[in-house]
Amino acid sequence: MKYSRTYYLLFTCGLLAAPAAAQNQIGGGTCSAATLNGTYSLTLSGRGISSSGNLAGTFQAEGTATFDGKSAVTFTGIVNTAQVSGSPFSYAGSYAIPSNCYGTITLITGSAAAFTLVVWDGGIDFGIVGSDSTYVYSGSGSNVWPVGCATATLSGTYSFSASGTTLSGTTQTGTMDEAGILQFDGQGTVKASYVDSSGGAAPVSLAATGIYSVSPSASSAACTATATLTDSNNNANSLSFVITGNYGAGTDLTLSDSQFIRDGSAHAAFLNPTQSIGNVASYAVNYTPPGSVFVLFGTDLASKAAQPITVPLPTELLTTQVLVNGTAVPLFYVSGTQIDAQMPWSVPGGTVASVLVKNGTEVSNAAAVYVPAAGTPGISTYNGDRAVVTNSDNSVNSGSNPAKVGDEVVAYFTGGGPVNAAATLVTGSPAPDALAWLTGDYSVTVGTATATVDYIGLTPEGIGLYQVNFVVPQLAKGTYAVEISIAGQVSNKPVMSVGN
Repeated sequence: MKYSRTYYLLFTCGLLAAPAAAQNQIGGGTCSAATLNGTYSLTLSGRGISSSGNLAGTFQAEGTATFDGKSAVTFTGIVNTAQVSGSPFSYAGSYAIPSNCYGTITLITGSAAAFTLVVWDGGIDFGIVGSDSTYVYSGSGSNVWPVGCATATLSGTYSFSASGTTLSGTTQTGTMDEAGILQFDGQGTVKASYVDSSGGAAPVSLAATGIYSVSPSASSAACTATATLTDSNNNANSLSFVITGNYGAGTDLTLSDSQFIRDGSAHAAFLNPTQSIGNVASYAVNYTPPGSVFVLFGTDLASKAAQPITVPLPTELLTTQVLVNGTAVPLFYVSGTQIDAQMPWSVPGGTVASVLVKNGTEVSNAAAVYVPAAGTPGISTYNGDRAVVTNSDNSVNSGSNPAKVGDEVVAYFTGGGPVNAAATLVTGSPAPDALAWLTGDYSVTVGTATATVDYIGLTPEGIGLYQVNFVVPQLAKGTYAVEISIAGQVSNKPVMSVGN
């Protein structure tokens, strides 16, 4: 069996459902109450119409809808009306979904509204329309959330637009639209610049500053936030957000001040900060368990390219540092647009970490990174799609230098997760000079063939590096994808070559 002592430098280089009458169709499937199960985002808008046909009231709400997968449903959140803004609500009732995905919701507690319910995308999304004695409603929801939720989930620039009603006291005086940007620093401070526009009046440009907070969550149950901003007219604005998308790139929101209530949506104007951090080998987002090496992309991250020449790895290169939960972490490489660093072994798995960069006196916005508890492997590559695999003679596997069937070869990866180490693992320092096997289930495939694994775990005296020693399975001569699976999480699939 062999292993490397110097490989830490690797890291630097359908159709609509059929109507009731029977007919042939492509695809298929049925719905039931179980199709909606868990917590969903909720956007709910209502309009009150007087007996004379005039607008008599406005209802704008953001929150969550929780379905039990059987028959019970609860709506909770924050609502703005002409009478009161920023008021919490909680409604409860029952729902039913026939096989054609076209059902009903009946609220009993907190509201007596009745809704028609439609479900699509296999229960990922729903829409509702309905009414009670005061309002006619429409709404929608989705269960696509960030994996975890923290203050840094809202980070960077978001473009937003909203529409609503102007007020004089509790009297609705007209309508107004709003559009602009929200700039979140990932640490609780938000700035805004936007334009308010209504018919017959000149657009008004405004700026605002304030604070925000995100309801912390280490699961995908929900992700909500609130903010308070004071604008350039000295009006206090209250905001409520429901954060959506796999990485928090989208939000539904309500906004209110004493003269204007509105609701709308916002979306990350550029690449969402979370998506700029990933496994250094596979670039997979949120694949950064404790001890693994991650890559971070941005702008003005360092004055030039640099990498360390000694170990333990430094926590500062040139004038650049990366802080994870406020602590500087070891650096493999820095440049103006990329940094490779190690996630501390001490960060608990299954949590959301906050990552930011300091370059001299300049500090970046913070980004949220989910730190998995189990291994999420990324195989190291070269020349784009070649796996870093060494043959039995310690040469690098390539098309012109293939491995032989029956030989033991070694593939290198990061993101392996927990191991049984012989000594305490120190972030930025070489691993113990001993085998440290993975603790989770694992497998290796080459092409479609399962390989026999002789060892899988930390590379002795490597930093954040793992290796798997496996026997090349019986395959014809050719080039095959290599895949590592740990605790059900699969790696990228770079290739290796097999000879006779």
